[in-house]
Amino acid sequence: MKNVTIISHLTPEEWKKSWQDKVVEDTRENMRACQQKTCFWGHFSGNHDFTICHHKEFEMKGMSLGMYFNGHLEKDKKGCRITGKFGKKLSANIFLAMGLVLCIVAMFGAAVRGDHEVSIVSSILFLIFLLCYLIKPRKGQQRLLEHMEKISFDNSFHKKRPAKKPGKI
Repeated sequence: MKNVTIISHLTPEEWKKSWQDKVVEDTRENMRACQQKTCFWGHFSGNHDFTICHHKEFEMKGMSLGMYFNGHLEKDKKGCRITGKFGKKLSANIFLAMGLVLCIVAMFGAAVRGDHEVSIVSSILFLIFLLCYLIKPRKGQQRLLEHMEKISFDNSFHKKRPAKKPGKI
């Protein structure tokens, strides 16, 4: 997996505000509301670790084989540093691994029985599962990286002070 580092001029607090403006929080309510929209999903785990993915219209989040970016946000002398890796969802990896195992079992069972048709079909299915497991689409990685850069270099959040609350009389 490819390691990615982005150094932003935004402070971690400004970066999180930019994140909140451009990423849909990964909650049940938002999942239902945004089911028919193409957007970027994401959530923070703790204060510094986050996950982001691209959600396509009518795609079920739990069944997605799409790319995820798992990152870490830390303070830097220039602003903040975002480091992370691209990957697939754990459930997708488990599904693909189980498919590979079942194809191997089917190939050996067919070889023992001498059934060449089942052996050929399971071999082709094995190759398809293997390719889905190993290939990390560049287009998906590029889409996530461009969105991460959009979050990281948004000047509308740089050195912007929160609105002052009215004073007491």
